[in-house]
Amino acid sequence: MKHKMHYLSGSCLTLLLFLSFLSGCAQSLKPYAAPTLLPGTDRRMLTAGYWISRHPSPDALVLTTEQIAELNRHIEKDLKTVIDITRIPLPYPGSDLAVAMRKDIDRLRARPRYLSSGSRAPGSFYEDLAEYMDLAALSPSVHSDYGQEGYGVVVRFSDQRILPTLEPLYGKPSESDFDSLQNNTLELGTPLLLLHRTRDLNWTYVRSSSSSGWVESRNIARCSQEDLEAFIHPERFVVILRSKADIYRNPALTYSEEYVQMGVRLPLIAAEENAYQVLIPICDSEGYLVRQQGYVQKIQAREGYLPYTARNMLQQAFEMLNAPYGWGGMYGEQDCSRFIQQVFATVGVNFPRNSADQAMVGKQVAEFDPNASEEIKIRSLDRAVGGITTLNMKGHIMLYLGKAGLMPYAIHETWAYRVPDGDQDLTYKINRVAVTDLDLGIGSRNGSLLKRLKSARSVQ
Repeated sequence: MKHKMHYLSGSCLTLLLFLSFLSGCAQSLKPYAAPTLLPGTDRRMLTAGYWISRHPSPDALVLTTEQIAELNRHIEKDLKTVIDITRIPLPYPGSDLAVAMRKDIDRLRARPRYLSSGSRAPGSFYEDLAEYMDLAALSPSVHSDYGQEGYGVVVRFSDQRILPTLEPLYGKPSESDFDSLQNNTLELGTPLLLLHRTRDLNWTYVRSSSSSGWVESRNIARCSQEDLEAFIHPERFVVILRSKADIYRNPALTYSEEYVQMGVRLPLIAAEENAYQVLIPICDSEGYLVRQQGYVQKIQAREGYLPYTARNMLQQAFEMLNAPYGWGGMYGEQDCSRFIQQVFATVGVNFPRNSADQAMVGKQVAEFDPNASEEIKIRSLDRAVGGITTLNMKGHIMLYLGKAGLMPYAIHETWAYRVPDGDQDLTYKINRVAVTDLDLGIGSRNGSLLKRLKSARSVQ
């Protein structure tokens, strides 16, 4: 049986197109810093309350718990963009895995790429990694190699890599913000299916619910399927509501073990006066799962999911305002699709990781012909509801806020925008979660956000 695998190469393809365009002209100079207050905005727009006050029913329940569960089943079973790893049929076919890994190498070496030293990656870079991956050792029944401990749990924030190395690989020597090998990041507590290891066992190829790639083995606690299910399906749990929340090892909250990001869910042991006592995964001396007590400040989390209302969605989105951009999760930050995934996770919606997959979630509000005028698009967005509608374009996704006057606005994690300057464009680097109008980029060669808008979907 063929298994659908989901790969990410940073989820915002728009930035790749932007960078490839710059490489062919004089605009390869470093971008300018964008102003703190972006064009088309004013300071009042930078709080959730501004948009809540313009919303027709901010406290109306969008979906019940049961309806969210049904939406999640649709995302998994019909869209097939998220998967419960415990339901993947085993043993896993090793030939499929080997083909996928070889395709990753071939795709990367098909164009010039550069090491952190600035030199071009030689053919030996890929050949050495292919040998290190030990593909010849892949058996027809991959999972049998792991016995009963073929699953795992992430024990610390981890980069998921396309190839098993921490050495970055850039499309251009100056592209330090865009590592071609960065696939995703995995939070503490993420469940994994373990599929293969490098020759020295230092890296493990894993499948999470929405992506596949290499993770350092030291960041994984191995376990059986039974132990994994007990950890990921607790009777009570807390959900992280802040951009980042510290996990402490002691009830006095003075010994920080790790941090987790918005939307992470952890098993709850007990609610204390100022903190939630939670279960966190750690490794024993042989690399197996052990459950350890941890503590999260109450102001940074809550027991159970937030009710799915526009007010809660807007408030959670603005918790992320000014959070730095991170391609594929680089630097422990987030890109456009990870931002959307985190915000919706606080109400229990299991969004896919990739922006193209996310653009299929929910009910269609509008879909635009490539030649549709901006006026038509603005009128169509009269049907969109702030806080629960995604705005989708090729390689990018945003959360719709509403209109100020006639102009639509969105909040999104974004890297840069362009401004026309004679016969060329100037680039202004935003590099954070920002509120912008959809006129941003108007007149540039790529056009405004509104011009590039392909669809709007209500997540319900």
